[in-house]
Amino acid sequence: MQTSKTEAFWRRHIEAWRSSGLTQKQYGAKHGINALTLAHWSYLLKRKSSTPGPALVPVRVVGNTPPVTIELAHGAWRIAVPAGTDPCWLAALIRETSAC
Repeated sequence: MQTSKTEAFWRRHIEAWRSSGLTQKQYGAKHGINALTLAHWSYLLKRKSSTPGPALVPVRVVGNTPPVTIELAHGAWRIAVPAGTDPCWLAALIRETSAC
């Protein structure tokens, strides 16, 4: 049995357990793995894979002459803001409009 218990180690064992047809307890006994630890890693990795990462919003800079405008598009809405707009304010605006 592999002694390094990394995320990759647990991913391999969880995939093997799921395709084995065995219970967690049976699989753990067969491979020298604690069934509760297997269950815990199964939960963690499932949760990790279902948690969405940060969304990327395409940004297009419009115009070459001052004032420079930044156009943001997300789904059905578009907004143009002047360059230098406070990024905290802009982030809050994006969060609020994304919730709608």
